[in-house]
Amino acid sequence: MHEQHQLPPPVQMLNMITGFWTASCIYNAARLNIADLLEDGPKSVERLAKETGTHAPSLYRLLRALAGAGVFTQNEKGEFANTTLSLTLLEDVPGSMKAMAKAQLGDHYKAWGNLKYSLKTGDIAFDHAEGMTIWEYYEKHPDDGLNFMKAMTGLTGAVIAEVVPAYDFSQFKTIVDIGGGNGAFLMAVLNAAPHARGIVFDQEYVVKETQKELIMKDFAARCNVEAGSFFNHVPAGADAYLMKLVLHDWNDMQAMTILTSCSNAMRKDSKLLIVEALIPEGNTPHPGKFMDINMMAMTGGKERTEKEFCELFAYAGLKLSRVIHTHSPVFSILEVIKA
Repeated sequence: MHEQHQLPPPVQMLNMITGFWTASCIYNAARLNIADLLEDGPKSVERLAKETGTHAPSLYRLLRALAGAGVFTQNEKGEFANTTLSLTLLEDVPGSMKAMAKAQLGDHYKAWGNLKYSLKTGDIAFDHAEGMTIWEYYEKHPDDGLNFMKAMTGLTGAVIAEVVPAYDFSQFKTIVDIGGGNGAFLMAVLNAAPHARGIVFDQEYVVKETQKELIMKDFAARCNVEAGSFFNHVPAGADAYLMKLVLHDWNDMQAMTILTSCSNAMRKDSKLLIVEALIPEGNTPHPGKFMDINMMAMTGGKERTEKEFCELFAYAGLKLSRVIHTHSPVFSILEVIKA
């Protein structure tokens, strides 16, 4: 960072403008499964080219560039190997970013290319570019939809590592994960709260698969699934409700509807634990400020400041009790109670 500040402003700006070059190289390395191919040790570019069906001199240039950025490394024999960064591009590891790389430079990319539409109209760039919402797109392109689910699973791995140690979940006996997907987050929470029982609440087609996961992971005795729409209701009377990266998908009116469903279901002593990025005021750098642009372009949702969250909570008859920050600026825990 110090060296960056010593560069002339035009060079600093050039580095910012061309940031997508690095992202595109990572995307192609992910699509070619390079990290997976290097899992057993270093390989020559000729061997990698043969295994990926690519042009060796061109692949070399790609890997050389990424090695210079710390993604992969080249040894004295000229072979390429994984680094701690490229290990996040492995297929099935906790916190894998492989599917995220494929999504951001794949089905998400056209929305960013049409960002001007959102800026001009306030509407969703993805919907304009594709003629449908992102959720409809995934129904029509199931391979992309499956990859996006994997991307969210990878993100859940990062959430588990940061959030679960930061909060005492053992105080609860019943926990509902709203929009809980494959149940990975709730299962990690239940591990930290051995006397609690849980419910994964999500859409019908999601929880059918979740039930299989719970059985496979030996959680079926402690955790059930329930299908429904959080715009209408959520399971009533639990001690705690979890919502991980849900509200940022939706605009303020939609978020208030979801929160009202939560408020209606909560007891006076229930707690709602919301895991989201919390945007700082002013010029403080924060990854959530660019995540916010992604939500604007993709779903019409947004990342929010503490003040903006509190306004939503007040509408739903809720109030912020406290904020627990984790080691990652992307994940804060907002503890919310009945007003």
